[in-house]
Amino acid sequence: MRTEMYSEQKNQEPRIDRVQLSELHRTAVDQALESKNGHLDLFLRFLLGLSLDSIQTLLGGILTQTGSRSPVPDPQTQTGSRSPVPEPQTQIGSRSPVPDSQTESSSKSIRKTVQYIRKKIKEDSSAERTINLFHCLNELNKNTLVEEIKKFQRSGKLSNEKLEPHQCSALAFMLLMSEEILDEFDLKPCISSAAGFQRLLPVLRNCRKAILNSCDLTEKSCEIVASALQSSNSPLRDLDLSYNNLGDSGVKLLCAGLMSPDCKLQTLGLNSCDLTEKSCEIVASALQSSNS
Repeated sequence: MRTEMYSEQKNQEPRIDRVQLSELHRTAVDQALESKNGHLDLFLRFLLGLSLDSIQTLLGGILTQTGSRSPVPDPQTQTGSRSPVPEPQTQIGSRSPVPDSQTESSSKSIRKTVQYIRKKIKEDSSAERTINLFHCLNELNKNTLVEEIKKFQRSGKLSNEKLEPHQCSALAFMLLMSEEILDEFDLKPCISSAAGFQRLLPVLRNCRKAILNSCDLTEKSCEIVASALQSSNSPLRDLDLSYNNLGDSGVKLLCAGLMSPDCKLQTLGLNSCDLTEKSCEIVASALQSSNS
Protein backbone atom coordinates (compact mmCIF):
# COMPACT_ATOMS: atom_id res chain seq x y z
CA MET A 1 0.00 0.00 0.00
CA ARG A 2 1.38 3.42 -0.87
CA THR A 3 0.52 7.08 -0.51
CA GLU A 4 1.22 9.84 -2.99
CA MET A 5 2.98 13.06 -2.03
CA TYR A 6 2.96 16.00 -4.44
CA SER A 7 5.94 18.27 -4.96
CA GLU A 8 6.47 21.13 -7.40
CA GLN A 9 9.54 23.00 -8.56
CA LYS A 10 9.69 26.33 -10.36
CA ASN A 11 8.87 26.14 -14.09
CA GLN A 12 8.19 22.41 -13.79
CA GLU A 13 5.05 20.35 -13.69
CA PRO A 14 4.18 18.97 -10.26
CA ARG A 15 5.30 15.41 -9.73
CA ILE A 16 4.05 12.67 -7.46
CA ASP A 17 6.44 11.00 -5.03
CA ARG A 18 5.14 7.64 -3.92
CA VAL A 19 5.84 6.81 -0.28
CA GLN A 20 5.25 3.44 1.32
CA LEU A 21 2.55 3.61 3.98
CA SER A 22 4.84 2.13 6.62
CA GLU A 23 7.35 4.95 5.95
CA LEU A 24 4.61 7.53 6.43
CA HIS A 25 3.66 5.86 9.70
CA ARG A 26 7.25 5.86 10.94
CA THR A 27 7.59 9.56 10.26
CA ALA A 28 4.32 10.30 12.06
CA VAL A 29 5.36 8.18 15.07
CA ASP A 30 8.72 9.95 15.32
CA GLN A 31 7.16 13.40 15.16
CA ALA A 32 4.56 12.50 17.80
CA LEU A 33 7.29 11.22 20.14
CA GLU A 34 9.24 14.45 19.72
CA SER A 35 6.23 16.51 20.80
CA LYS A 36 6.52 17.61 24.43
CA ASN A 37 2.86 18.50 24.92
CA GLY A 38 1.34 15.58 23.01
CA HIS A 39 -0.48 17.73 20.44
CA LEU A 40 0.09 15.08 17.75
CA ASP A 41 -1.08 12.09 19.81
CA LEU A 42 -4.68 12.03 18.60
CA PHE A 43 -3.67 12.73 15.01
CA LEU A 44 -1.31 9.73 15.08
CA ARG A 45 -4.06 7.42 16.35
CA PHE A 46 -6.45 8.74 13.68
CA LEU A 47 -3.89 8.22 10.92
CA LEU A 48 -3.15 4.65 11.98
CA GLY A 49 -6.84 3.83 12.34
CA LEU A 50 -7.43 4.86 8.72
CA SER A 51 -4.95 2.19 7.60
CA LEU A 52 -7.09 -0.77 8.64
CA ASP A 53 -8.64 -2.78 5.81
CA SER A 54 -12.09 -2.46 7.38
CA ILE A 55 -11.84 1.34 7.42
CA GLN A 56 -10.41 1.42 3.88
CA THR A 57 -13.38 -0.63 2.67
CA LEU A 58 -15.83 1.67 4.46
CA LEU A 59 -14.20 4.79 3.04
CA GLY A 60 -14.12 3.25 -0.42
CA GLY A 61 -17.87 2.66 -0.25
CA ILE A 62 -18.55 6.23 0.87
CA LEU A 63 -16.37 7.71 -1.87
CA THR A 64 -18.00 5.48 -4.50
CA GLN A 65 -21.47 6.65 -3.45
CA THR A 66 -20.35 10.28 -3.53
CA GLY A 67 -18.75 9.93 -6.95
CA SER A 68 -21.83 8.24 -8.45
CA ARG A 69 -24.09 11.24 -7.86
CA SER A 70 -25.09 13.15 -11.00
CA PRO A 71 -23.58 16.62 -11.21
CA VAL A 72 -25.87 19.64 -11.11
CA PRO A 73 -26.35 20.94 -14.69
CA ASP A 74 -24.71 24.26 -15.49
CA PRO A 75 -27.38 26.69 -16.80
CA GLN A 76 -24.83 28.29 -19.13
CA THR A 77 -24.33 25.00 -21.00
CA GLN A 78 -28.06 24.33 -21.58
CA THR A 79 -28.23 25.71 -25.18
CA GLY A 80 -30.13 22.85 -26.71
CA SER A 81 -27.12 21.32 -28.38
CA ARG A 82 -25.26 18.40 -26.99
CA SER A 83 -21.98 19.24 -25.40
CA PRO A 84 -19.02 17.28 -26.67
CA VAL A 85 -17.93 14.49 -24.43
CA PRO A 86 -14.65 15.55 -22.82
CA GLU A 87 -11.66 13.38 -23.53
CA PRO A 88 -10.14 11.54 -20.58
CA GLN A 89 -7.42 13.61 -18.98
CA THR A 90 -4.30 12.37 -17.34
CA GLN A 91 -3.46 13.82 -13.93
CA ILE A 92 -0.80 16.50 -14.28
CA GLY A 93 2.59 15.25 -13.35
CA SER A 94 1.41 11.73 -12.60
CA ARG A 95 3.67 8.81 -13.21
CA SER A 96 2.75 5.41 -14.45
CA PRO A 97 1.58 3.17 -11.61
CA VAL A 98 4.32 1.50 -9.62
CA PRO A 99 4.24 -2.28 -10.14
CA ASP A 100 2.59 -4.31 -7.40
CA SER A 101 5.95 -5.86 -6.52
CA GLN A 102 7.20 -2.43 -5.46
CA THR A 103 4.27 -1.58 -3.20
CA GLU A 104 3.24 -2.89 0.17
CA SER A 105 0.00 -4.61 0.96
CA SER A 106 -2.04 -3.06 3.75
CA SER A 107 -1.36 -6.00 6.07
CA LYS A 108 2.38 -5.81 5.42
CA SER A 109 2.40 -2.05 6.06
CA ILE A 110 0.59 -2.50 9.36
CA ARG A 111 2.91 -5.33 10.37
CA LYS A 112 5.95 -3.10 9.78
CA THR A 113 4.30 -0.24 11.66
CA VAL A 114 3.50 -2.45 14.65
CA GLN A 115 7.10 -3.68 14.77
CA TYR A 116 8.36 -0.09 14.70
CA ILE A 117 5.98 1.03 17.47
CA ARG A 118 7.02 -1.91 19.67
CA LYS A 119 10.64 -0.97 19.10
CA LYS A 120 9.93 2.62 20.17
CA ILE A 121 8.08 1.44 23.28
CA LYS A 122 11.22 -0.38 24.40
CA GLU A 123 13.36 2.73 23.93
CA ASP A 124 13.82 5.44 26.56
CA SER A 125 10.85 7.62 25.61
CA SER A 126 8.61 9.92 27.60
CA ALA A 127 6.18 8.03 29.86
CA GLU A 128 3.19 9.94 28.48
CA ARG A 129 4.20 9.53 24.83
CA THR A 130 4.81 5.81 25.38
CA ILE A 131 1.28 5.46 26.75
CA ASN A 132 0.03 6.95 23.50
CA LEU A 133 1.92 4.30 21.54
CA PHE A 134 -0.18 1.67 23.30
CA HIS A 135 -3.29 3.56 22.18
CA CYS A 136 -1.85 3.33 18.66
CA LEU A 137 -1.44 -0.45 18.97
CA ASN A 138 -5.04 -0.58 20.16
CA GLU A 139 -6.13 1.24 16.99
CA LEU A 140 -4.34 -1.44 14.97
CA ASN A 141 -5.75 -4.28 17.13
CA LYS A 142 -2.20 -5.44 17.95
CA ASN A 143 -1.82 -4.87 21.70
CA THR A 144 -0.18 -8.17 22.65
CA LEU A 145 2.07 -6.46 25.23
CA VAL A 146 -1.00 -5.52 27.26
CA GLU A 147 -2.39 -9.04 26.90
CA GLU A 148 0.88 -10.34 28.35
CA ILE A 149 0.42 -8.19 31.48
CA LYS A 150 -3.21 -9.25 31.79
CA LYS A 151 -2.06 -12.86 31.69
CA PHE A 152 0.36 -12.19 34.57
CA GLN A 153 -2.44 -10.53 36.50
CA ARG A 154 -4.93 -13.35 35.99
CA SER A 155 -2.39 -15.97 37.03
CA GLY A 156 -1.47 -14.06 40.20
CA LYS A 157 2.19 -13.87 39.10
CA LEU A 158 2.29 -10.09 38.65
CA SER A 159 3.59 -9.43 42.17
CA ASN A 160 6.36 -12.01 41.67
CA GLU A 161 7.55 -10.78 38.27
CA LYS A 162 10.25 -8.16 37.78
CA LEU A 163 8.80 -6.08 34.99
CA GLU A 164 10.90 -4.49 32.26
CA PRO A 165 10.27 -0.78 31.49
CA HIS A 166 8.17 -1.55 28.41
CA GLN A 167 6.05 -3.95 30.49
CA CYS A 168 5.59 -1.18 33.06
CA SER A 169 4.21 1.03 30.29
CA ALA A 170 1.82 -1.75 29.29
CA LEU A 171 0.69 -2.04 32.92
CA ALA A 172 0.25 1.74 33.16
CA PHE A 173 -1.86 1.74 30.00
CA MET A 174 -4.00 -1.09 31.30
CA LEU A 175 -4.61 0.64 34.65
CA LEU A 176 -5.40 3.98 33.00
CA MET A 177 -7.89 2.36 30.64
CA SER A 178 -9.70 0.83 33.60
CA GLU A 179 -12.63 2.85 34.95
CA GLU A 180 -11.79 1.70 38.48
CA ILE A 181 -9.92 4.12 40.77
CA LEU A 182 -7.09 2.37 42.64
CA ASP A 183 -7.26 2.69 46.43
CA GLU A 184 -3.50 2.24 46.76
CA PHE A 185 -0.71 2.27 44.21
CA ASP A 186 2.47 0.51 45.36
CA LEU A 187 4.23 -1.75 42.88
CA LYS A 188 7.77 -1.65 44.25
CA PRO A 189 7.90 -5.48 44.64
CA CYS A 190 7.61 -6.02 40.88
CA ILE A 191 9.61 -3.03 39.57
CA SER A 192 13.36 -3.43 39.33
CA SER A 193 14.54 -0.16 37.79
CA ALA A 194 14.15 3.61 37.98
CA ALA A 195 13.05 3.57 34.33
CA GLY A 196 10.21 1.22 35.28
CA PHE A 197 8.94 3.54 38.02
CA GLN A 198 9.17 6.46 35.59
CA ARG A 199 6.94 4.63 33.10
CA LEU A 200 4.30 4.00 35.78
CA LEU A 201 3.94 7.58 37.02
CA PRO A 202 0.98 8.45 34.72
CA VAL A 203 -1.09 6.01 36.83
CA LEU A 204 -1.14 8.67 39.57
CA ARG A 205 -4.05 10.19 37.67
CA ASN A 206 -6.10 7.12 38.58
CA CYS A 207 -5.43 6.38 42.26
CA ARG A 208 -6.27 7.73 45.74
CA LYS A 209 -3.02 6.82 47.48
CA ALA A 210 0.44 6.47 45.93
CA ILE A 211 3.42 5.06 47.83
CA LEU A 212 6.50 6.09 45.86
CA ASN A 213 9.12 6.26 48.58
CA SER A 214 12.60 5.01 47.59
CA CYS A 215 11.70 4.71 43.90
CA ASP A 216 14.73 6.54 42.47
CA LEU A 217 12.55 9.41 41.31
CA THR A 218 14.27 12.57 40.10
CA GLU A 219 13.50 16.09 38.93
CA LYS A 220 12.20 14.67 35.65
CA SER A 221 9.70 12.55 37.57
CA CYS A 222 8.27 15.60 39.34
CA GLU A 223 6.96 16.99 36.07
CA ILE A 224 4.83 13.88 35.52
CA VAL A 225 3.65 13.90 39.15
CA ALA A 226 2.67 17.57 38.83
CA SER A 227 0.74 16.78 35.65
CA ALA A 228 -1.21 14.08 37.53
CA LEU A 229 -2.03 16.53 40.33
CA GLN A 230 -3.36 18.99 37.75
CA SER A 231 -5.55 16.46 35.96
CA SER A 232 -9.28 17.14 36.01
CA ASN A 233 -11.04 15.65 39.06
CA SER A 234 -7.79 14.19 40.39
CA PRO A 235 -8.62 11.46 42.96
CA LEU A 236 -5.13 11.53 44.52
CA ARG A 237 -5.29 12.35 48.24
CA ASP A 238 -2.17 10.73 49.75
CA LEU A 239 1.26 10.91 48.09
CA ASP A 240 4.54 9.70 49.61
CA LEU A 241 7.67 10.79 47.71
CA SER A 242 10.12 10.28 50.58
CA TYR A 243 13.69 9.07 50.00
CA ASN A 244 13.88 10.28 46.39
CA ASN A 245 16.49 12.71 45.11
CA LEU A 246 14.05 15.42 44.00
CA GLY A 247 16.10 18.50 44.90
CA ASP A 248 14.99 22.13 44.84
CA SER A 249 14.30 22.15 41.09
CA GLY A 250 12.14 19.02 41.35
CA VAL A 251 10.09 20.45 44.21
CA LYS A 252 9.56 23.63 42.21
CA LEU A 253 8.03 21.57 39.40
CA LEU A 254 5.94 19.62 41.91
CA CYS A 255 4.51 22.83 43.36
CA ALA A 256 2.98 23.71 39.99
CA GLY A 257 0.69 20.74 40.60
CA LEU A 258 0.09 21.59 44.26
CA MET A 259 -1.15 25.05 43.27
CA SER A 260 -3.65 23.69 40.74
CA PRO A 261 -7.36 24.07 41.63
CA ASP A 262 -7.79 20.41 40.60
CA CYS A 263 -5.29 19.22 43.22
CA LYS A 264 -7.08 17.76 46.27
CA LEU A 265 -4.00 16.28 47.95
CA GLN A 266 -4.31 15.94 51.75
CA THR A 267 -1.01 14.27 52.70
CA LEU A 268 2.41 14.77 51.08
CA GLY A 269 5.57 12.95 52.21
CA LEU A 270 8.90 14.63 51.33
CA ASN A 271 11.22 13.14 53.93
CA SER A 272 14.90 12.84 52.86
CA CYS A 273 14.38 14.27 49.36
CA ASP A 274 17.55 16.41 49.33
CA LEU A 275 15.59 19.59 49.99
CA THR A 276 16.96 22.89 51.25
CA GLU A 277 15.48 25.86 53.05
CA LYS A 278 14.58 27.28 49.64
CA SER A 279 12.50 24.17 48.86
CA CYS A 280 10.58 24.56 52.11
CA GLU A 281 9.77 28.15 51.22
CA ILE A 282 8.49 27.08 47.79
CA VAL A 283 6.28 24.35 49.29
CA ALA A 284 4.96 26.70 52.00
CA SER A 285 4.10 29.29 49.36
CA ALA A 286 2.28 26.68 47.28
CA LEU A 287 0.27 25.44 50.27
CA GLN A 288 -0.74 29.01 51.12
CA SER A 289 -1.92 29.82 47.59
CA SER A 290 -5.61 30.53 47.07
CA ASN A 291 -6.05 27.41 44.93
CA SER A 292 -4.32 25.05 47.36
